[in-house]
Amino acid sequence: MVVVSSKRLEGMAGVSLISPNDLMSGSYWAKDIYNGSRKRSNQIDGDTEQRDPCRIKYHSSYSVNRWMAVEGKLGNGRKYPVVLDTGASIPLFVNDIHIMENKLTAYPLKSHNGDSVGWGMCYLPELLIGQVTLASWPCFYREQHTELQLLGLPLVKGKAVIAGLAALRRFKYISFDSVRKEVEFSLERVFKPGQLDLWAQYSFAIEEDLGGNALLFVKIPIAGEETELQLDTGSGRGLAITGELWEKMSKKIRRIKLKKGRDLYPYIGWLVCKQGVVPKLEVGNRIVKNAKMSVFPNDSPIVEQRSGLLGMQYFQDTIMVLDFERNLMWVKNPPRRQPSAAILQSRYVPQPRNMLSSSGTICEFNSKNPFITPQLF
Repeated sequence: MVVVSSKRLEGMAGVSLISPNDLMSGSYWAKDIYNGSRKRSNQIDGDTEQRDPCRIKYHSSYSVNRWMAVEGKLGNGRKYPVVLDTGASIPLFVNDIHIMENKLTAYPLKSHNGDSVGWGMCYLPELLIGQVTLASWPCFYREQHTELQLLGLPLVKGKAVIAGLAALRRFKYISFDSVRKEVEFSLERVFKPGQLDLWAQYSFAIEEDLGGNALLFVKIPIAGEETELQLDTGSGRGLAITGELWEKMSKKIRRIKLKKGRDLYPYIGWLVCKQGVVPKLEVGNRIVKNAKMSVFPNDSPIVEQRSGLLGMQYFQDTIMVLDFERNLMWVKNPPRRQPSAAILQSRYVPQPRNMLSSSGTICEFNSKNPFITPQLF
């Protein structure tokens, strides 16, 4: 996979420019498409009534990238994968392909001497995801995209729209059900877990800077080590951590050899790291098998001002819910297996009354424990 930079968008046929004042003066909102009223505001419309939280299937690109993506549609009917990316700090993000295919009005950002910096802002009227519409949200673009090439010819071009944390946090909750391969959105209803004893919960905090960028950090133990990691739902990888954090974790993870490698982050580039796979890794109170991790130098841009990133590889066999109302991440654990009567009978050994253990049996049963972001489709 390679990163392809386009020619400067300004001056290209069909691409018109817009003043930054026009981009920032409008209001943005989200609504349930079944509700006819649109009360405009600078946040989710609190008066909107949603029939029920809506569910939508994962996009087909999940099978390759393992990122949290669904199908979205622009106001003109064009369909694109939409990556629900908590690792992206801005509301919406598109690339040069979206600008050209949809003739979006744009405002290229320039350096002090007037040269293009390859970034800009654009006007994206509507983005429909399931039965919810995001309208007139701040949107940024990059004059580049990723391609899967063969002999220099493009086979697949990256056309994913990025919905970042600033937009996602406007929902009461978002549930990533990787068992059914569905995402559930709720604008109005709060999350109510069934069978509370099956759910683990981890607190998170959203940090914002003066530019409006938002970052989500979750507190979760990894290999028994208390960590605070940036959650990256736009990544299908496991852990991307600093060498400093790895030094602490490696003392509790034996016989793991890291090999030199590189990871691609499209809007940053190829980054040198060390890679490894942990056969069984404790993540919270679950055991993740074949857990992938990448260890970066402490000064690598991907781990700048953070201990690391937590991707979605560790939640591929369960349900993970981001509860923005309570600032909690819920992770569903599998129900404990109840042993059959035949197994109990075969494993139960009667003992003399004066030797009977306090548990009454000598058998134990363990439950089965089951972009920022690479863009391909």
